[in-house]
Amino acid sequence: MKIPFCDFCAKSGSLCQKCRELIESGRNNDLDLKLSKILLEEAGRIRELEKIEFKKAYVEEGFLLILSNNEGVKLLRDRRELAERIMRDTGVEKIIVVDYRKDQKRKLEELVYPFRIIGLSKVWLPGNITEFKIMVEGRELDEQHAQRLEKLAKKLGINVRIQAS
Repeated sequence: MKIPFCDFCAKSGSLCQKCRELIESGRNNDLDLKLSKILLEEAGRIRELEKIEFKKAYVEEGFLLILSNNEGVKLLRDRRELAERIMRDTGVEKIIVVDYRKDQKRKLEELVYPFRIIGLSKVWLPGNITEFKIMVEGRELDEQHAQRLEKLAKKLGINVRIQAS
C-alpha cells in the first residue's frame, strides 16, 4: 500500500521531519494522515488494501473525495464496511473515490458515480480557461448535490457545471 506518510508516522501520529514537511507545506493535511491511519489499520483485515495507492483527500460539505488508484476506487466501492468506517471516523455522509491517474473526463465520470453522464461539452472561456458542462441521467441529483460535486471537481483542477436531465 502506498500512502503519503511513513507507516510509523501514520500509525502513531508522531511525525518525522519528512512527514511534518508534507503537512506544513500544505501538500497533505490532517485528514490525509487520519485516512492513512485507517487504511493501515484495515490492511491487516482486508488483504486487497495492499494494492491501493492513496494520494490525497478533500472534504466539501459532508462529501469526502479520495484520490487513489483504480484498485482503490474498486475496493472502496465494493467494501461497504471499509467505507462505513471511513465515514464514521471522518464524520462525512458520502465518499467519492477518483483515480488520480485518469484524464479529466474519466475523473468526472467517477466523481458523479453512480449517476451516468449522458452529455459532456467543453467550453473555452476568455483567459485560457476551459469549463466542462455535463448532463447526468437521473432526477435524484438535486442542485445542492450538484454544487458539492462542482466544488470537489474544482479541487481537482476541473471547472465544471453539472445538470440533471
